[in-house]
Amino acid sequence: MPDHLNVGEYSSNDKFIQQSSTKVEKSSSSEDNHALLSRLSLSQMTTRRWSMEQDIQAACDLGLKNIGLWRLKYEDFGEAETAELLEKHRMNVSSISWVGGFTSAHGYLIDDCMREAVQVIRYASWLGAKTVVVATGEQGRHITSHAQRLVIDSLSLLGEYAQECNVQLAVMPMSSATAHGWTFLTSLHKAYDLITKCKHPNVGLCLHSYHALQDSKWKQMLPQIVDTIKLVKVCDGVSPKRPRKQCLPGEGKMDLPALFHALESLEYQGLYEIDTWCEKNWKSKNIDLLQSSLNWMKTIFPVPATT
Repeated sequence: MPDHLNVGEYSSNDKFIQQSSTKVEKSSSSEDNHALLSRLSLSQMTTRRWSMEQDIQAACDLGLKNIGLWRLKYEDFGEAETAELLEKHRMNVSSISWVGGFTSAHGYLIDDCMREAVQVIRYASWLGAKTVVVATGEQGRHITSHAQRLVIDSLSLLGEYAQECNVQLAVMPMSSATAHGWTFLTSLHKAYDLITKCKHPNVGLCLHSYHALQDSKWKQMLPQIVDTIKLVKVCDGVSPKRPRKQCLPGEGKMDLPALFHALESLEYQGLYEIDTWCEKNWKSKNIDLLQSSLNWMKTIFPVPATT
């Protein structure tokens, strides 16, 4: 946890809205495994039905140093209480999910979405969280250019505040079969085009393996977008191309090793967050499935060659 964390200092009030409506190789050595564990995180969406205490204890038992927070959980558990538990277990926060809905397709006013996003960014900064994950909202009745403009204007403004708070905003595209209710960005190209138009260093991409590997152009796009990737979420699918169901890394047939090797070869140095929406895992009451997935990742994950 960051040295500045003080549970008594946090306030969700903010004036912002009022003021501005190598080459890689495999290794199984303990040193390499430690390096992998330091870059891995467990998203609370993977353990959706577990309690906050169970989530953090599971991450600790797995040897992880990072956890990805889900807003519904920490808001229900309490912001200060969450911070105390994280500090007690010396657990870092890799990301907070979600903010967004800037197209207002779900019925919320854009001012409310912006105010909510500011509060999450402020909380992320206080916790020392690196990233806030963004779902733009559906296109709704807007034409594409107007939906893009709404999101670009919102992210450009929020990017300024995020920069002040030392927080990254990571926009996550989804496959077309999954995007309903979440986003109109259904390809890496569309997402990259949007964040490029934001022209802000604190606004980038969240690359989710389940969705990215369904994009037929992911290999061609990766060298172009790698410098904008703020976070990589890791998930497998039950079939290699158009899976209907998600599963934990190593349980499916998607080419995760190819994605990992490509990212590491392009010198991606950020975090990987296990983020799997899977009924099988949600029903599990222990970490056996997670441990098995983690063991698989240790066997295939590339690490930078040492000199």
